Amino acid sequence: MITLLVTVDGSDAAAAAARHAAFLFREGSVARVVLLNVQESLQHGRTVAFRSLGDQRELARRHGESELGEARDILEDSCVAYTAVIGVGAIVPTILRVAEASQCDGIVLGTTFWSRLNACFGGGLPARLMRRARVPVTLVRAPRVVGCGDGMATRASRLTQRRPATMLPAAG
Repeated sequence: MITLLVTVDGSDAAAAAARHAAFLFREGSVARVVLLNVQESLQHGRTVAFRSLGDQRELARRHGESELGEARDILEDSCVAYTAVIGVGAIVPTILRVAEASQCDGIVLGTTFWSRLNACFGGGLPARLMRRARVPVTLVRAPRVVGCGDGMATRASRLTQRRPATMLPAAG
């Protein structure tokens, strides 16, 4: 059966990608989903001077767990078999590395209007990913958001009950 890699960053576009994967699972088209959140490399930025490597890893893990929250809720509500992974490094190479390591048959990426427009002209993350990926890349349009809600209380309570995501160090 098919395994999908769904990239998530805590945005509405990422939630739309997770909903699409859940729909495909319910339809019987997908057997397993790999949720991936990519954190920037730990060796770059100002925190290197002020925090130990262990503290930086813990900070990246917590931030990644937070960004995986809504997508996990969506998949759990649909009883989807999934694995959560937090990757560290450059975004496109990390997505490709995890897709290959997890033997994924496709990549699902949520997009906004501007990222779709940018991809039409050959730029942006979706276009770079499509050029380099060896598997099909599906772009899912994020719905327009009207108003704002506060789902943080529900999300925080569910985070404490979950298995931790797998942390993958930066390549090379």
